[in-house]
Amino acid sequence: MYNLTNLTSATTIQGIVQFANQTTGNLMMALLMISVFFIMLMVLKRWDFDRALLVSSFASFMLTILLVYAKMVNVVWALVFLIMAAFTAFYMVMSKTT
Repeated sequence: MYNLTNLTSATTIQGIVQFANQTTGNLMMALLMISVFFIMLMVLKRWDFDRALLVSSFASFMLTILLVYAKMVNVVWALVFLIMAAFTAFYMVMSKTT
């Protein structure tokens, strides 16, 4: 059974979100960022896939950095999005030079 004392003492939406995030072990915000990443990728599908992947991974990285600062996600998620952006940028540079 969960201790709902923190939920009843939450007076703002931020308190409720923090309680839900702590209850799920910081998984709620991580899954939210993965959802935002895929939504941005689908919205940007009118451009080339590599450009859409670069923009969505970099934007997700920036948003995840804000969540890391707020201690809502682990720094590993920010590194995952940064590595995705770096490999995509490297691929774009290498494919343009050949």
